[in-house]
Amino acid sequence: MPNGTLPGVTSANAALVGIDGMVFIAAFLGGMYLTWRAIGILRWDKFTVDPFGPQARLLRVLIALVGGLIFGWVIVLFILATQLLKLV
Repeated sequence: MPNGTLPGVTSANAALVGIDGMVFIAAFLGGMYLTWRAIGILRWDKFTVDPFGPQARLLRVLIALVGGLIFGWVIVLFILATQLLKLV
């Protein structure tokens, strides 16, 4: 990749790629926050031996990461679908 550019990204659509990236990051972080708040009500002593131990905390972080990733994908796919509907 010469000049540090991504393949398929021209100067005409570089700003749109950047905006899409920022939207995904914002949706990912928002989804992580919502997932973290949602799993906070679970009774972790039912699932783990030590609910306040490092392994249980890591499990909560990993669940929040996966939830944020899914939420980010859904938001980006929804935006893409609405953009494609304009073509119809």
